[in-house]
Amino acid sequence: MSEIDLAALAAKVRRLEDRAEILDCMNRYTRGADRLDRELLLSAYHPHATDDRGAFTGGREARVDWLLAYLRTLPHTSHHITNFTIDLDGDEAHCESYVITTRLEDEGASVVIGGARYIDRFERVDGRWAIAHREAVMDFNFTAPTSDLPPRVLAGARDRSDRSYARPFALSAEGEARMRTGLTAPKD
Repeated sequence: MSEIDLAALAAKVRRLEDRAEILDCMNRYTRGADRLDRELLLSAYHPHATDDRGAFTGGREARVDWLLAYLRTLPHTSHHITNFTIDLDGDEAHCESYVITTRLEDEGASVVIGGARYIDRFERVDGRWAIAHREAVMDFNFTAPTSDLPPRVLAGARDRSDRSYARPFALSAEGEARMRTGLTAPKD
């Protein structure tokens, strides 16, 4: 049996923790955008952060306020991030992630689907990873018609009343009522 190199193991654990904290931060940003949650969006950035989108270039607070003003004009958005590259170097990390965005327009009659990449520099300041600089580069954009949602689906909300904020998360009062009445899926 070989002897465990505790220093090497600690470095590997630290690297995994750093990556997890950066990914959590990326997810806070997208959730904050889709739930119109200013506090959550701000938490993804350091106070000194900059953000450049071409259409907007500025600091953290101005970016978040600019984004929320735009998103509030839309009935729905969703941001899906994937394909993460995280290059760690001490208290700094250079990252790239792919993002697919959807936004309903024309009162929900059409959906705009866009592909972009977030190119980020993260910094760990006082033990907290957050965005220090972000640029978003667009790769594609197209519009398609939408169709109605199926009947009796659960609808989300674009604020803190969304069920994803419920703690503890359990069957809602409305769900309990549906169970009591024996409401089941419609027959085909």
